[in-house]
Amino acid sequence: MKLEALHKSHIEQAAAIIDAHGIPKNYVWSQYYVVVNGKEYPFKHLIRTAYELATEEQLQFQSNESYRGYVENHLGFEFQYYEGGYNFFTKEELDFYESIYHEDYRKSNKDQEHYGRKLYPINAKLKYWLEQVKLVGFKIRYDGRWLGTNTKVVDYLWPRIYKGEDNDIFFNAEVAAYDRFIGFKLDGYHATTKKLSDSKLEILKQFKDDPKNSWRWWKISFDEIHNYNWERLIKETKEYIEEQIANHDYLKEILSKESKIARITWNTNGWIKPSGLTGKSTNPSFENEHGFGHEEWLFDGDKVIEGYKYGFLEPIHKYRSKYEGQIFDLTLYTRDAESNKSFWVTNLKDVEVLLPEESEKILAHYRKEGWYDEMKADLYNLNLDSRQLDTWIKEGAEQLFNVKFKAAQLNEIPAELIPVLNDNEIASNRYTLMDLPSDLQEKIKDSVKTGFSFEDTGSEEADLGTKSKRTGRKREIELELKHNILQTKFLKYLQKKYGKAIVKRECMAYGASRIDVTRKTDTGYIFYEIKTYNSLRTSIREGIGQLLEYSLYPNVNEAQCIVLVSHVAPSGEVRNYLNHLKNFIKLPFSYIHFDIEQEEIISEI
Repeated sequence: MKLEALHKSHIEQAAAIIDAHGIPKNYVWSQYYVVVNGKEYPFKHLIRTAYELATEEQLQFQSNESYRGYVENHLGFEFQYYEGGYNFFTKEELDFYESIYHEDYRKSNKDQEHYGRKLYPINAKLKYWLEQVKLVGFKIRYDGRWLGTNTKVVDYLWPRIYKGEDNDIFFNAEVAAYDRFIGFKLDGYHATTKKLSDSKLEILKQFKDDPKNSWRWWKISFDEIHNYNWERLIKETKEYIEEQIANHDYLKEILSKESKIARITWNTNGWIKPSGLTGKSTNPSFENEHGFGHEEWLFDGDKVIEGYKYGFLEPIHKYRSKYEGQIFDLTLYTRDAESNKSFWVTNLKDVEVLLPEESEKILAHYRKEGWYDEMKADLYNLNLDSRQLDTWIKEGAEQLFNVKFKAAQLNEIPAELIPVLNDNEIASNRYTLMDLPSDLQEKIKDSVKTGFSFEDTGSEEADLGTKSKRTGRKREIELELKHNILQTKFLKYLQKKYGKAIVKRECMAYGASRIDVTRKTDTGYIFYEIKTYNSLRTSIREGIGQLLEYSLYPNVNEAQCIVLVSHVAPSGEVRNYLNHLKNFIKLPFSYIHFDIEQEEIISEI
């Protein structure tokens, strides 16, 4: 037998060479491993190396029981068998990786020429790991790179499994030299050319930080690797995937959505109800012919179903069958035909395109609640043809309802329209979905938060009479139904707490004005003004003026405290504004957020 030329010392010397120089790619896979001084080496490569040491000749052979028996029985080495062809991660190979990561690599450096061969087994085992846990419908993304674009040894190795397009969410196995662990996690692209946009990264961060989502990063320290084998690692990985798959599907849905620009019809009533012909398109179109567009009721917060607002978008309608079931982030803009200017309206997140059967259910609900008749009445009151609604729905309810979004967003819509300063930012004025440039949304956000400036926008000239419309201010419409419901429930809440005799509604104020709710105390009266605009800033703007008038006009002091009440939870920014107002005007004023569904005060400022 050819192996008779080998002695035990040849095997031990061969193991030392492999320790120093690694294993060629072609020899990493091996079901049989020889145990030498407590460490495992692939049988065929170890024997070839030992044979060349003993004879200075290369040995060509196939692994078989005879050869393995000779090494085991005559030379005294134990064997380990691995069905998958890879022994488990070893602390030695992981420690080596940790010792060289982030090094500058040079091919000409003799001390570094073995790096690739010593790191390849780690990459191969990572790929094998993913192959054992890969789910149906998922693909493996494996490149085996251990050098970065800056020719430094990378900090971590991370093959991935993904579903659909490899551009957002994935599961990845990982060996992290920078923090000495192997791990597995659900994540998204934070770097590389596939990096998620800043807005999507923020969504991902918020999701991870929210305890109710139970997102976690499963890690095993290099120092604990001896407690694991393939069986345990694969079992626990499958358990992790099963635990996180719902999170994966949710994140995949919201992060794979596209961000688009969409035009909506011009409206000066905040898209709560139709506003008439003024400003409508002059081009041949439905709105030009009939005086209203399909989106006139898009932000009507009185018509909300289980937390969702349903409505219509013409850019979706044109290609509805293509978009059905998809979710978009939509930046809406509108165009005023009178001034020939465009304005940004708002950004709606997670706008879902309805299937026809859901549209039919929503129309039935609108009919049942009387909302459909209210929409027709809105048109009739403007001398517009309300029969057009009936004409629309003859072709299907999707002619009136083709999208839905979380109604809570209605309270975040800016009170002002934002002028489009550069017409080139919008590719077309047609009613179609257009791509949203990655930096445009940030520009719009920045313009909303621009503070006072005397230099940038002020003018010395008194030329207002010659100028066209200079502002994007829209007339805010209060939600009447919501106002009535909130007033009724808030009144009952106070009467139950303080007694009916000292809490009344519609008390008279100066000039025949009516105070929404008044409460008598031992020392005076508290006036409550209820406001139900979509925008809390608008409610504050309108409500405080009324409260001051009720209490102080013309030269009296009727209330010991004035209180604004709304259904809208204050954002951090608005909360700061309210506190600033109280400190600045030195009045006994407060704000109450009253929840209509729970019928209780949620917070008070």
